[in-house]
Amino acid sequence: MSNCFLKEEATAEIIKNVASFCSECYNEIVSNDIIFYDMQNYCYLCSTCQSKLQKKLDNNCEPLDIKKDSLFN
Repeated sequence: MSNCFLKEEATAEIIKNVASFCSECYNEIVSNDIIFYDMQNYCYLCSTCQSKLQKKLDNNCEPLDIKKDSLFN
C-alpha cells in the first residue's frame, strides 16, 4: 500500500469526534471496522472505497487517468 492511506481500526472516539460514515459511499462506520484515512483528501474511507480509489492512483497518490489533451501528453 502506498502512503496515500493510513489504515486504522475504528474506535468509539473516531466515530464520535471525526467520522461515523465513509466519505465516499456514506456507509456507517462501526467500532472495530478497518477504515482508511485518505491523506490527500483528509477524510475516512471504508475498505471497499479505499480499494477502489487505490486502483485509480499511482505511487505518488496522483490519478492514473490524466487527461489525454494536456500539454505534455
